Amino acid sequence: MNTPTPTPRTDAATYSADCLGKTLVTNRDCPRALERELTTLTAERDQLRDQLAAAQQREAIAIASWDEERNRALREGARVVEWRDRAERAEAAETVALANWNGALERALKAEADLAAAKERLRSEAMDDYASIKDLQRELAIERARLNWLETPSGMDWQWEPERLTVSRASIDAAMKEDAK
Repeated sequence: MNTPTPTPRTDAATYSADCLGKTLVTNRDCPRALERELTTLTAERDQLRDQLAAAQQREAIAIASWDEERNRALREGARVVEWRDRAERAEAAETVALANWNGALERALKAEADLAAAKERLRSEAMDDYASIKDLQRELAIERARLNWLETPSGMDWQWEPERLTVSRASIDAAMKEDAK
């Protein structure tokens, strides 16, 4: 920063000796000296005003720069706060989503276990039903064989024998075995 050195101010000691104690009317050099001092003081005043204006301008620029930097920092701080808040909200949402997913996973695992148990139960029941159906099919085949034998000529003859009036399955089976020989 250039600080100009002010012009030294002249006072009564710097005036010519003939100016001292004499009136302005009698000494023609005194007004010239005063005019020179006035001119010098005016120039010094103008120089100081220019320096003050330049300093005020530099100060205004520095304050504007500081204000701009402060505002930028405040905006950046607001962004950081907003980002942090968004991150916290996202983390909370992620925690909720994870809890929901864990709950859904537990329900899915339970449903899968229930489904496996139901499949096993159905398979067991189906096997039981299949065995029952096979038993019924064997019994039906036996009954058909009996009915078919009864409709054969030997079965027809057998039916009308007087001792056969009470027909039982066992007696039909025994007669079928004899006839098969």
